[in-house]
Amino acid sequence: MIKLTTENTAKAIERCRKLKPQVRFIADRIFSVKSSNNTNSYTVRFDVKDGEKFGQCECKASERRLVCYHIIGAATANIYRQSLKRQSA
Repeated sequence: MIKLTTENTAKAIERCRKLKPQVRFIADRIFSVKSSNNTNSYTVRFDVKDGEKFGQCECKASERRLVCYHIIGAATANIYRQSLKRQSA
């Protein structure tokens, strides 16, 4: 898992804004994200430990410990889902 910070997500946020990947919910904090050419789908997982946020993707960038646009796309959906859960609690 990669620790998500303001510094290591900036480039991925910009790329995600340009590519607008399709994100599909699988399970709590697990998402499927289409690649930019729509031929591959990558599973993205999130976790929170001691208040710090972590993400993991199956793509090559994530394997090199880089935050990819797949993580950012899924993070947007995850933030929305988690906010809905807090509102209904």
